[in-house]
Amino acid sequence: MGLLLILPLLVSGYLVCLKHPGHYCRLHRFEGQLLYLQVARLGWTCLVLSFVLTTLILCLSKQPLQLAGQTIPIDYSAYLGKLLIELDIATERNHGLWVFLLQVGLTAMIIPYCWARLFVRWRRRRLQLASEEELNQQLMLELLTGRPLRTLLRESIARGSQCMFTLNDRNVYVGVVSSICEPNESEGIDHAFSLIPTCSGYRDKDTLEIILDTEYPDASDAISIMLLQEAVVSATRFDPATWMSFQSRIRAKPQPIRSYRRESARRKKTPGACA
Repeated sequence: MGLLLILPLLVSGYLVCLKHPGHYCRLHRFEGQLLYLQVARLGWTCLVLSFVLTTLILCLSKQPLQLAGQTIPIDYSAYLGKLLIELDIATERNHGLWVFLLQVGLTAMIIPYCWARLFVRWRRRRLQLASEEELNQQLMLELLTGRPLRTLLRESIARGSQCMFTLNDRNVYVGVVSSICEPNESEGIDHAFSLIPTCSGYRDKDTLEIILDTEYPDASDAISIMLLQEAVVSATRFDPATWMSFQSRIRAKPQPIRSYRRESARRKKTPGACA
């Protein structure tokens, strides 16, 4: 009988993690024991709600329904109790408890779907969004906080500002972040992202100076490239005016002139003349 409580608790908690958009986006943060505790916490919430709903439904089912002057019995618990007794699952003394626990378990596994749908409708109405895709994008933008890289990606997506990324192979890309990958059970939203490049280049092998030697078409003919977070060595905001000013100062800087000191030749001793 304990399985009628433990199994719905774990299943309903895991269903909330998978079906609820807000919890699914954060599922990658929980691993090992933290994941079990998160599933148990959400499952306990579903189980408590199921207890309340089951109690109300069973109490209401005890009263017959009056429809068009006729009395219609809706007490289904008595029928289910007799069925459990015939199947040798319950006895005369505990068939009511079995019916109650079965309904609690089934209701607990239905609650995650209803919870997810209510959350989606509430957030769409609150944010005045037209589709669930816009809601998913908004939820992912809300997750792009806390870490410097996530904040940089969020600013680029929201404001269209340019960023410069240096990869572990010394390639450099400058552009606007167009989108980020959706999270899954093991990876977050920033494990990969799409970039619309405006220019690219490389870092010098010896001096690590940035050299941008490739320009890309404008936004009308934009192409998108995918970058992995694990390949990004450094990232920063990119301002074209600041970059041009910096490059002009470097080019105008006079090159140091090396001066060489010529050593005076040693005087050779000439053999003295014999007197």
